[in-house]
Amino acid sequence: LDSAPPLPPLVFVHGWKASVLVSKTTGAVAYDITLDRLLGVTPGNVLELPMQRDPAAGTQLRDDLEAERVLTYATCLCGTVTLAPFYGPLLAHLRRSGRDVREFVYDWRRELTEASAALGARLTSVREETGRAPQVVAHSMGCLVTLHALNRDPALFHSVLFGAGALGPALAPIEDFSRAGGVNTLVRNDTMFTPAQHLTNPGPVHMLAALPDERSRWGREHAVLLEDAAGRPADLDLTSVDAWKKHGLGMYHRSSGVTVTPPKEEWLRSVLERCRAFREALLPRHPPAAYPPLAVLNSDGYPTSFRFQLDGDGRIDLDRISTLPGDGRVVCEDACPPDGYPVVMKRTNQRDHADVLNDVEAVDALLACLLSSRAST
Repeated sequence: LDSAPPLPPLVFVHGWKASVLVSKTTGAVAYDITLDRLLGVTPGNVLELPMQRDPAAGTQLRDDLEAERVLTYATCLCGTVTLAPFYGPLLAHLRRSGRDVREFVYDWRRELTEASAALGARLTSVREETGRAPQVVAHSMGCLVTLHALNRDPALFHSVLFGAGALGPALAPIEDFSRAGGVNTLVRNDTMFTPAQHLTNPGPVHMLAALPDERSRWGREHAVLLEDAAGRPADLDLTSVDAWKKHGLGMYHRSSGVTVTPPKEEWLRSVLERCRAFREALLPRHPPAAYPPLAVLNSDGYPTSFRFQLDGDGRIDLDRISTLPGDGRVVCEDACPPDGYPVVMKRTNQRDHADVLNDVEAVDALLACLLSSRAST
C-alpha cells in the first residue's frame, strides 16, 4: 500500500508579550516570565523603545533587545520549576504527533508591518526548503500578523488556524494604554508594563479599531464600542490624536502617569496613521477562492471587556465597561477574520486567553479539517 503523503511543515506564530527578549550585546534576558519578574524583583522598566524613526527607512529606531524564542512556560529556580504553561503543551504535542514545527519569533513591541514582512520571508524560506507551503498556527497578536501576510500573498500558506485571535476591531486595549496598574500589573510587577512603556511600543495599538464603521465592515454582530453618559452610541475616531485628548485616552488619561509633550503627541500621531493603514490591509483583497482554508479556535468562557462609556465630561470611564463572552482578553466574535475569508471550521472552548490553544484535542480536529479541505481542492 502507498504510504500517506507527508504532512506539510507547520509554522507557529506567537502573540503579544509571548517571546523572550534578550540583549543583543550581552545575551542577557530582559523579558521573560519568571518568578522574579512576576514579583517585581528584577528591573521592570526595560521595554521602552525609542520614539524616533530612521529618516531614510521610516522605521522605528531599535534598542538593544531582540526576540530570541517563544515563551513555553512560566518558571522559577533558573527554569527548573514550571509555574504555568504558555505554548509549551501545544508545541510539545505537535512535535510528538510527528509535525515538523518551526517557530516564527518576532518583537511584539514593534510595528506589525515589520513582523508581517518577516513572516512572509520565513514562509517563503520554509517552502523553498521543503517544497511545500506550510500550515500556520497563530495565537492572539500573531493572528493579526498572519492575516496581514495572508492577505498580501495567500499562496505562501497551505492553511491557517487562528487561535484566540486578537483580530476584530476593538477598544479594550485602551485600558492598558491609559491606566497604570490594573490590567498592566503582572502578578505583583507593576513596572514592566505601563502606559509610558506602551506609548513607545506600537505593536498592540494595531488591535484598536481604526477605520470608519470597521466592525460593520468585518460583519460583527456587536458594532458599538463606545457610549456616551446617557448610553447612546458615541462616535470615536481612534486615528485622531485630538480624539484621544478629548476623551482622555492613553497618555491623556488622568491615571496614565505620562507627562504629555509635543514630541510624544507627534509620535502617537505617526503610530495611529500607520496602524490605520495596517488595519485597512486586513480587509480581504481577493475572492474567497484565492485564499487557503482557514479555521478558528476561540473561547466564550470568561466575561471580556468590550464596550466602554464616557462620563459626563466626555472622558472615558475605565470603571464602567460592558462585557461579552470571550477568553478574558478577546471577545468570542472578534477571534474570527472578517467576512470574505473562507473559514471552514470553528471550535469554541471555555479556556482563558493564554490557554486556548493548549486545547490540543480541538487543535488536532481543526488541523485535520484544514488538511482535508486542502486535499479536496
